Amino acid sequence: MFLEIIAVVAPVILIIALGYLWARLKFPFDNDTIGSLVLRVGVPCLIFSNLTGADVDIAEVGLVAMAAVCVIAVSTLVGIVILKVARQPLHTYLMSAMNGNSGNMGLPLALMVFGPAGLPPAIAYFLVVSISQNTLGLVVTAGQFDPRKLLREPIILSSVVTVLVVVFDLGVPQWIGRTTELLGGLVVPLMLMLLGASLSQFKVHYFGLSLGMSLMRFVAGATGALVVIWSFGLTGIEAGVVWIIATMPSAVVHFLMAERFARSPEKVAGVIVVSTLLTLAGLPVIVWVALQISGVG
Repeated sequence: MFLEIIAVVAPVILIIALGYLWARLKFPFDNDTIGSLVLRVGVPCLIFSNLTGADVDIAEVGLVAMAAVCVIAVSTLVGIVILKVARQPLHTYLMSAMNGNSGNMGLPLALMVFGPAGLPPAIAYFLVVSISQNTLGLVVTAGQFDPRKLLREPIILSSVVTVLVVVFDLGVPQWIGRTTELLGGLVVPLMLMLLGASLSQFKVHYFGLSLGMSLMRFVAGATGALVVIWSFGLTGIEAGVVWIIATMPSAVVHFLMAERFARSPEKVAGVIVVSTLLTLAGLPVIVWVALQISGVG
């Protein structure tokens, strides 16, 4: 079991460390270009190639998506209670309680733990988080929401196309399937490197506060995951994926929103750094729990 966990954890940590060192050594690494390539090309292709596969159980994918909605709801309630007690502003920190880093860490980790079978449910969860960040996240952080922007997101558009292909059982030409599979392969390593490169640019100015908010992120996510796994009766890979993604640290997108709407971005940056480091340190335990919950370990 120990060696199995190390085999999962080590690649994740090493690739993040590679991104961090690459950026610190000032080697060429354009975050904006690579991030745009991943989100606008890689992730849509990953969604399409994985969810249109012949061995994908759409009912199970839909169940994980519903579970993700409920996890976010529970995590939001837990976050509101903690922030009210701690007398911290919701518009600055509630996003961290609501959603973890489902992209840069959640997707790669689900793949590492459960192999290709872990990607379809992880992608379903990731889609729910993406929608949540661009709807509820904007309402919480900025007090505004424009549905037209959501409809222009490549991730949403690719999801709509994927649903149509699956629902109407449309055949996917082999060349399209192979092309999207290859482009989707960009996502996992580049997301991890992007996370490492981003961490190299953030600083922790308020360690005590960052630590407290980081613990809130884990408590909110873990509580939501356990409540939903029990309530839905989830088992197997679906249960493990829900646990993994729900317990991920605060995401870089939270900093981008805080910076855009002047919601103490320097404090949010500290939460991202501390929560990510804590998660990396606790990754063996998170993976072990995922294996136990899923029954794989």
